Amino acid sequence: MTATYGASTIKRARRTRVEMEDFRRSIYDITRQHRPCSVRQVYYLGIGTLWNKDTGGSRRNYNTVVRELGIMRESGMLPWDWLTDATRYVRIALMYDSVEQAIRRTAEEYRRDLWSMQPRRVEVWAESDSISGVVDPVTRALGVGLFSCRGQASKDFAHSAAEQYVAVGKPVTVLYVGDFDPSGLAIPRSLEERLRHYSRGSVPIDFRRCALTVEDVRAGGLVQHEANAADKSYARYAETCQALGLDSTLSTEVEALAPETLRSRLEEQIYALVEDASRWNATLAAERSERDVLLTRWLGAGA
Repeated sequence: MTATYGASTIKRARRTRVEMEDFRRSIYDITRQHRPCSVRQVYYLGIGTLWNKDTGGSRRNYNTVVRELGIMRESGMLPWDWLTDATRYVRIALMYDSVEQAIRRTAEEYRRDLWSMQPRRVEVWAESDSISGVVDPVTRALGVGLFSCRGQASKDFAHSAAEQYVAVGKPVTVLYVGDFDPSGLAIPRSLEERLRHYSRGSVPIDFRRCALTVEDVRAGGLVQHEANAADKSYARYAETCQALGLDSTLSTEVEALAPETLRSRLEEQIYALVEDASRWNATLAAERSERDVLLTRWLGAGA
């Protein structure tokens, strides 16, 4: 017997024009408050007030957020740079229209290596490109390398990083940012093992989880979802949760943490790793002075 499908008789209430304007204004307010943030973070930050969390494999509410953010950006209601997208890259040589433009750009972007005079190398590793885009303003401002695992970091990627550790010859601190779920615990565990293995024990590696932490999950207040029991890392995740007194049936994504909270925490932890404050301040002063010299010497006093 062949089933016949027709138009559904189920009617969902549509928002009125005024309701839609209020809805978009609420999305605007969330994005403005937490910018720059990812689309997924906007979705998480609106759960419980603007929409319910998608369940049972549904992506209806998340897709609504994606659609509305797209409409708001296209219409000019929402600035494009309030949302991050670190998943798209353009590969092209850096080119200029003139020597003057090249000098000006060089001067404007001139940076001293703030860590070259510090006794420690500091890096930030993120589980995904999405969260990398959220913390990039912090790592860029503080001159710290930002690496995106994109899931499980490849052996080549980890080997290349470890080779740099060996070449520099300093102790290394890695601050990790990722989900608290089966994969989110397995990825940094594997990454740490590979970094230690490929560096051949020649440099001390201090591997720290910046977010999400056990304390974040234990404190509550973050939106959670059902843990993926089919994940090959679930058994170990369940054991870890049991040992920590956490519910192993639930997982928490790092996007559930407010972007500004994450950035503030990361900034604080990076600053805490600055061991020689006088050299740090001297390097910053030299950077500002040398940038001015570049502009005035090569472009003139009116630069």
